[in-house]
Amino acid sequence: MKINEQLAQEIANKVMKVIPYNVNIMDEVGLIIGSGDPNRIGTYHHGAMAAIEQGKLVSIYNSDGAAKPGVNIPIKFRNMTIGVIGLSGEPTIVEPFAELVRVTAELLINQEFLYKERRIKEQIKEEFMYHWIFRTEEYDQAFINSGEAVGINLEMDRIAVVVKGSSLKEPFLLDQEFSFRLSQNTMLFIVPNSSDILKRLEDFISRTDTRIGIGTSHAQIGKSVHEAKKALEIAEKLRLTEYHCYYHDLKFIDYLTNKEIEFEEISGIYHELETSPKGIELIETLISYIENSGDMNAIATELHIHRNSLAYRLQKIETLTNKNPKKFIELFQLFTGYVLYKMNYTPIE
Repeated sequence: MKINEQLAQEIANKVMKVIPYNVNIMDEVGLIIGSGDPNRIGTYHHGAMAAIEQGKLVSIYNSDGAAKPGVNIPIKFRNMTIGVIGLSGEPTIVEPFAELVRVTAELLINQEFLYKERRIKEQIKEEFMYHWIFRTEEYDQAFINSGEAVGINLEMDRIAVVVKGSSLKEPFLLDQEFSFRLSQNTMLFIVPNSSDILKRLEDFISRTDTRIGIGTSHAQIGKSVHEAKKALEIAEKLRLTEYHCYYHDLKFIDYLTNKEIEFEEISGIYHELETSPKGIELIETLISYIENSGDMNAIATELHIHRNSLAYRLQKIETLTNKNPKKFIELFQLFTGYVLYKMNYTPIE
């Protein structure tokens, strides 16, 4: 541990608020690096050099030009002399303050060391977590040991929860629960399967502008992270109204959009339909038909049209796509084409 200039000046300033004497802080070779007298910074203090050499308090009674009257006492950190603190003034007057000032300085130095040590540990943990959340292959023993070193037990199944919103606040996390900021408006939580994190999140986020993606349980958390992010992507692109987007409810859509299934012929039609008001009407009609399970009365009521107009629209859809919405298999292909189109060509707002 070394005393830097910033810390040295901070010590000098704090000590001089409680004692009416000038304070100098010297490094391990006697160079003044902090002082109530700016003109003395950068010069060597002979009294400090003597205190370092002797390892004890040294008093100076007469000024010899290189050192002024006062006392100099070594500053120790873990039984090593790392500097000297000097009080200017008549030694018999300032000496009673020396021990108090030394203790104060060492407390501030220890506090700084602990802060830096904690920050280093946090940085190591953040770096490990970055590799952890994007790793999908099995963990080798070296990786498991690295997790243990930063307090993460890799030998338990977990789920990933991705929260996306404009105003995110982090709830209190329990043992073996971890958080990682993916972006300014996206937080990742990695928690054990039994965690009640979703319940705790209710008090910290707003439903109006927040959506939550939940992956399935995996030993390799990177897989669950991918699923949680994919669940959010599906929900946003398809404009689903669900607040909690569970991947296990949406994995069929993910499966369809990631398999080489020849639906481009149908999905391409939706691009053409969305370029005109009439085409948009046909898409709305198809979606309403699906949502209402083919109930013509319910569909006509929802769309505010006559049943004859509805029949005409369904006929028009069949003409354009060569798929009859009233036949289940062909309706499934129409819906799949719509999903593919929305997933592959619709940007997230």
